[in-house]
Amino acid sequence: MTNTRLNFIFLILLLSSVQLTYAQQNTGINTIQSKVFKASVVKIDITPNEPKMLLGYSARQSTGINDHIYHRIVAMDDGVKQFFLVSTDICVMSPSEYDHVAAILQKDLGIDPENFWWTLTHTHSAPEVGVPGLPEVFMGDRYKHDVDTAYTLLVERSLIKGITEARNKLAKAKLGVGWGFSQANINRRAIDVDGKASLGLNPEGAVDRKIGLIRLDKEDGSPLALIANYAIHGTVLGPAQTEISGDAPGIVSEYVEQKLGVPLLFINGAAGNLAPIYSVYPNPKAGHLSQFKVLLGDKILSANKEIVSSRSDIKLFTGSLIIETPRKPNLSWPKDLSRYTQTLANGDHMVLLPARFLKINEDVAIWSLPVELFCEISNEIRDRSPFPFTFFFGYTNGWLGYLPTEKEWKHGGYEIETVSPYTPVVEKHLKEAVLGYLEGEMKSTPASQSQSLNKPTKIKPETNGMLRLTARNGNGIGPKIKYMSEWWAFGWFTNLDRVEWDVEVELEGEYNAELVWSVSDETAGNEFLLEAGKQKLIGTIDRSGSWEIFKAKNIGTIKLKPGRQKIVFKSNKTSVDAGMLDLREIKLSLVQSK
Repeated sequence: MTNTRLNFIFLILLLSSVQLTYAQQNTGINTIQSKVFKASVVKIDITPNEPKMLLGYSARQSTGINDHIYHRIVAMDDGVKQFFLVSTDICVMSPSEYDHVAAILQKDLGIDPENFWWTLTHTHSAPEVGVPGLPEVFMGDRYKHDVDTAYTLLVERSLIKGITEARNKLAKAKLGVGWGFSQANINRRAIDVDGKASLGLNPEGAVDRKIGLIRLDKEDGSPLALIANYAIHGTVLGPAQTEISGDAPGIVSEYVEQKLGVPLLFINGAAGNLAPIYSVYPNPKAGHLSQFKVLLGDKILSANKEIVSSRSDIKLFTGSLIIETPRKPNLSWPKDLSRYTQTLANGDHMVLLPARFLKINEDVAIWSLPVELFCEISNEIRDRSPFPFTFFFGYTNGWLGYLPTEKEWKHGGYEIETVSPYTPVVEKHLKEAVLGYLEGEMKSTPASQSQSLNKPTKIKPETNGMLRLTARNGNGIGPKIKYMSEWWAFGWFTNLDRVEWDVEVELEGEYNAELVWSVSDETAGNEFLLEAGKQKLIGTIDRSGSWEIFKAKNIGTIKLKPGRQKIVFKSNKTSVDAGMLDLREIKLSLVQSK
């Protein structure tokens, strides 16, 4: 094995040790710690003191500071689970930047990435952070300058420091929720006489003007922090404005904080097709930036007053889901995002879109994506959700482009033609996956139940008869095998290791088997065995390019009979070092039924 692989093995073992220690100390297992809800909040200034390249619009450098930008961090602890929510005054960042910080938090603090959400307010007047990621594919000419590693490091270190401080400050707390309303936004997809969309203002277009509120109070009932979820582009200030600013989200946050005396985490929503009603002005005065204190800030304050009760009996549940959907043809993909795509056996490229979920007690459900979502999708999911309070957090844990509705594809425009990696079917795939998760696992799993990213469960067929044997739902058995949450895959296979799935087959017939895997070129070539009862499928593990590149390939067919049964994947050799492959998924598609 390569040194990289060996180092990664050591890291996994270290993380396992850290997580076990932390679980013993903080989950109530083998301890006498009482399950009392606690919370804290931290605010950290990340305004640079020298000119920086701004992210938003064309390449431009800052010339001063209009208002300061911040990390705002909330920590919540129900006695079993700790959850960390960060709102940062940044435009967008690559998911690989989130992954980097999440790995540090997992290694150093034992925080499961599923319980760390890093949201961005989407201001277009803040510095760049990290590598460009997907924007470089869409707008390569904009990124001819070097990555600002110094400012990126400042942002990372201050975030980690803030989360550490928030954990240390946890104290007994209460939580309340509510709704508000503001007309500070407007649909920005102006439709011309020829049906073509362009950036503008569309008073007749779809909009979402609800404000979702979560308030944290101290044990004595005094305020601790406020979380406000509203969909609005951070584009009151246009490209001519070169002073650093939090734009409308930042100005509103500072205003509410002055009135309440506690931090406000502004969480942007499904703002993909929504602009502020005053948009792209050359300076704060011309753009009526301060007016958003009235248009949105006062509405948040009024809605906060309507939250008449808060509770201390708070329980948390977190979950995650990978949504697979086709990638635009002939679209290149940056190397730092290799874990967010895969190539199928027929050569088609897929986007692997990570969704995160948070349930608070039995009436609040929050879901998030690293995208700029069109508001119609979020509106429909909220209307159909089984939870009375359903919030969508956009710009969370990175940025993977605009995600429009299928209907809007015919109008084209910037969001669809220039900065989206998806195809029209993405809306259908997203809604089916998210609503299915909300109505299924989120609704059925009690809040506060400790959930591992690897959760062996019975596999049932999808509506098309497909059986999806994911690593997350499989049971890894053996001395070396490990579930790697960062890759959603099992790794470290030896000849003594295997993965088993509990499968409910409804239709008898022949199934195509498609393997989703990664392996280094020097390690490829080992034989595998896929077993279902007396049925056996033997094949060879082909090269994928590296451990970081996952591919999909048809590996043959297998006959299945109706009923509950065990399906096993393992080595077909008597001697294999730890490194046979990294296994993400096996898809069984019915091709011929009896």
